[in-house]
Amino acid sequence: MLNSALVLAAAEEGHHVVNELPIPPVWFGIIVFLLLMAGLLAILSMRSVGLRHAEPTTAVQHHGARGTGSHSAGH
Repeated sequence: MLNSALVLAAAEEGHHVVNELPIPPVWFGIIVFLLLMAGLLAILSMRSVGLRHAEPTTAVQHHGARGTGSHSAGH
């Protein structure tokens, strides 16, 4: 009988806050949303880096030219 009285007294007291949050809960959502948007912006800014063309160089490249290099036409 004593246990039930203690349980009823604890239930009537309401819930007890153990650790209070340092900021209101809505700000956690706002901060996480802003961090995710910053990450998305960083990812989208690097989206086409792999598709960029190589910068032109001053060296002349001979592709398929005959008689140049170590292999001659009559080897």
